[in-house]
Amino acid sequence: MSEADVLDLEQAIRDNYRLWNEGKRDELDRLFRALGPEGFTIEYVGSPAVDGDAAMADMWAEYGGKCTTEPLEVIVNGAEGAAYVANRLQTKDGIVTLPSLETYKVADGRLTIRYFHRTGH
Repeated sequence: MSEADVLDLEQAIRDNYRLWNEGKRDELDRLFRALGPEGFTIEYVGSPAVDGDAAMADMWAEYGGKCTTEPLEVIVNGAEGAAYVANRLQTKDGIVTLPSLETYKVADGRLTIRYFHRTGH
């Protein structure tokens, strides 16, 4: 049985955004451990991949409670998925929507997450 057979990756991706929005950090950590029992990485494309636990801690400290996510489209093929996401960041001037493309790959017990975000020019 393949990894794709033992998990519903589309639901897991959707749960990721729901848990983030609900502020459920512990549940989010458990979800990532279930998808990648051998560990996970997060890469902001254009920068090196980093340990997922460290990346999540930094992300939570900077954006937790200030940014909500809305997965506009989720597409999964086997053990790989992609999401088109509207990130709504609360700023002093109001809410700014920042789009992103986010990919998820489960292989060999590891989860690889890549975020495509616009960068400042």
